[in-house]
Amino acid sequence: MTPVRSPRGLRFFRHGPRAPQCALARGESIEHHMLKLELAQAARAAGFHAEYEVAASDRSWRADVMATSADGTRRIALEAQLSPITPESIQARTDRYERDGVAVCWFGVAPSLWAGRVPSLLISPPSDAGRGHWTVSAGIARMLAIHEGSSFQQWVSVEDVNLTDAVAWILNGRMGAHRPLSKAKSVHDSDGRLWPAEWVGSAGEPWLVWWTAPQYMDIDRKQDDDHREQARIAKIRAYDPRAAFRARTGIEDISGVEDLILKQFNNNATRSRNSFNIRVHPDYLDGLAFFGYRWDSGLGNIRDREPFVVVCPDILGSQRWVHDIPVAFPVAYHERLAGVKNVWLFDLDKGVVFPAEPKESAVSAALASWQSLKNT
Repeated sequence: MTPVRSPRGLRFFRHGPRAPQCALARGESIEHHMLKLELAQAARAAGFHAEYEVAASDRSWRADVMATSADGTRRIALEAQLSPITPESIQARTDRYERDGVAVCWFGVAPSLWAGRVPSLLISPPSDAGRGHWTVSAGIARMLAIHEGSSFQQWVSVEDVNLTDAVAWILNGRMGAHRPLSKAKSVHDSDGRLWPAEWVGSAGEPWLVWWTAPQYMDIDRKQDDDHREQARIAKIRAYDPRAAFRARTGIEDISGVEDLILKQFNNNATRSRNSFNIRVHPDYLDGLAFFGYRWDSGLGNIRDREPFVVVCPDILGSQRWVHDIPVAFPVAYHERLAGVKNVWLFDLDKGVVFPAEPKESAVSAALASWQSLKNT
């Protein structure tokens, strides 16, 4: 390829004779023209048919490159936007595409005030004339748990993606435009910074939409559902903690849970149910905390300072509890407990309690827990 320098100093590349050609449109800059060629080439490499300057029947829009799937069921406009445009104008143009059932992705270079307001990617040309690839500098993100053991995931940028791959992912549905739903509403780069202002300009608004894979959209939706559920439970908790436990866990037979836990963790067959105190514990987000009583020669029976087991604390609210004691959850929670230590599972139907990662028997664990409490 022969490098062509733009007045702005960006290098674009003229395709050889075998590459598809298109005429320079009236008033079109050479940079815009060459980017259109790059986008069309990427679309064809992804197995799509690519046409230049495709207009709506009512002339309300004209696509720089219209990419159409082989079966004709999917159309996506690829727009090279190198000239200045207001966020309002680009949103209006995007709305006209969506009205006609045409998806769109806008491609620009930094800084761009409109970036992230509509489905868009900021791209950079090859750094070395005639070598390398166009790359995506901003606009693709994925979800990642930033803190070890945390179930909450944050958006982080996906970097060093070449333009050909990005276009293929968009056209073939491996990623889609997504507006964040959960409390995670910003994107951090590899250094933990928000997508920097130099990509959108000093007066730029926060990114509102970015490209991501379907599995990350699902995670975001689930986090949003979980947050809404937490808010609902918090309202119930304020009036009746036990009602909150029932609403959150779906466990109506609390007495059955109590009998099962006491049967499994009671290390002394002579102790009766009256030897225990069971209550909702604020340190465990309305989990049922099981306290035992011990004899003190001067005070008689006194309650242990810490519970010896807690049933079903709210794992959505926190996984860092105050005390290092066993926690027990219904077997249905098993897949949700990755990274949570000292976890037990119980099955009310089968009447069993067992460690999620069997290392010791229930009896030996109960004895060790009980002994440590006696010594406090």
